[in-house]
Amino acid sequence: MNVFDMEGEMSPSQIEQTELTAAFLNALASGTILAAPVAPYIGMGMRTLSTDTNILNLTALSAFCVVLGIKLHLIGRRQLQRLEE
Repeated sequence: MNVFDMEGEMSPSQIEQTELTAAFLNALASGTILAAPVAPYIGMGMRTLSTDTNILNLTALSAFCVVLGIKLHLIGRRQLQRLEE
């Protein structure tokens, strides 16, 4: 049976799989959102990233990672909403 199959009752193991998947996606989203704006500046401070890097590129990459993190969080929430049905 497919984990994402929405027909019929879910077994306790399927409920647990859904909760674990949602928790994993939420943790991944949190890490992505937290690392996106911080990592480039840590790289500059440790001199592993050039200080003459285009700030527009850093801002765009950070914004992309924040949006990606939000999307992952919403996917995890959608997984948990299946449990209410």
